[in-house]
Amino acid sequence: MKKEYTILLLLLTSFIYGQKSTLLKNINYRATELHHSLNKTEDTLILKGDYTIDKVEIFNNDFEKVYLINNKKTKIPLHDIPVGRFVTEVKTNNKLIIITLLRHENLGDLPKTSEIEENNNLTETYTYHNNAEGKMLTNTKTKEATIHPTPKTVRFYWIVKHINKGHSSSKKMRIGDKGVVDKMIAQHKIDLKSKAGKNNKLTIWEVYDTSKFLRFKRQNPDYANVDKADCFNINPFYKSGGN
Repeated sequence: MKKEYTILLLLLTSFIYGQKSTLLKNINYRATELHHSLNKTEDTLILKGDYTIDKVEIFNNDFEKVYLINNKKTKIPLHDIPVGRFVTEVKTNNKLIIITLLRHENLGDLPKTSEIEENNNLTETYTYHNNAEGKMLTNTKTKEATIHPTPKTVRFYWIVKHINKGHSSSKKMRIGDKGVVDKMIAQHKIDLKSKAGKNNKLTIWEVYDTSKFLRFKRQNPDYANVDKADCFNINPFYKSGGN
């Protein structure tokens, strides 16, 4: 019997590590409102909720990835999640549902953010880890909107867009590079000329250290009004729109 058990354990271990990812589902009755699974190739996390999924965080002690969803369903690529054990925290219906994700092999480079948003219904997303590449601020077509430019190395930008339709309003937040910033500013200027978007607001900050900024933001909900911070420029790079 012991020998049969050992063989079964070895086969199970071999099966698990032949997989790209393993998802240990949350079987608590409070989690039944969230369908969670992997796709057939085990490189994408599939989430479908009875209620709107607000946010998904995948993290351990060395890595963290955060998605702002605002949708009842989404597909999250796992291409850049390294090998290891991760907590997957899904915020929906004013509660957190915890799932365990095991990554058995690296899946290559993550698709560009724009591709993720277009193909997988991710309305907003931001990622951070210690290896983010720095980018220097350069002169652009948005020069007239730049307030207090800085010579520091800008890693990314924190973008907050308020959408006000009169009868309803919402706020979308994301981390983006310079290309994303230019596109969002251009679109915002177009929106301001329309009846539906004339009350929209767009504010963008330069971020020097992405991981420190996101931790700082968590600890300081009123980060937009602080007097001092070394992880981002407290003076907005761009601020426009709304009444």
